[in-house]
Amino acid sequence: MQSIEYKQATEQDIDMLTKMRGLFASELSGKPLEEVIMFDTVKAFFAEELNKSYICWYALVDGEVASIAGVSLRRVPGNIRNPSGRWGYIMNVHTMPQHRRKGLSKQVLQRLIQAARDMGVTAFELHATPEGEPVYVNMGFIEHNEPTYRLFTDNK
Repeated sequence: MQSIEYKQATEQDIDMLTKMRGLFASELSGKPLEEVIMFDTVKAFFAEELNKSYICWYALVDGEVASIAGVSLRRVPGNIRNPSGRWGYIMNVHTMPQHRRKGLSKQVLQRLIQAARDMGVTAFELHATPEGEPVYVNMGFIEHNEPTYRLFTDNK
């Protein structure tokens, strides 16, 4: 029987978080790891923001990282649907291929959402891959069709 343990990430986990973010980005894009992640920048982000504006939970199966998810926290002026204005953007939900379809992502997400709720977050959003969508729908997420526009500025 496999041993499963769930943990909230701490500063001791920064190298693992960086690696898992890279694996997620590589799988999602189909590109090699070194083309999709800037390791120094990601490590610096985790060092500065972990358990402040970013929370992460993960599952260990027999001592190996099997599933992970993070949430970026922000606050905006409240509105009728979310009076607190506290939002959590769920990101980097990733389960290693050999551990998929065992409920690990759902368990990690439930812990992640509760930790964010304990910090006052009252609304969550995410972008879903087709593979992940059933997990989110099963947990009560609903599709929100609102166009998103982006502007990337050059900081040179």
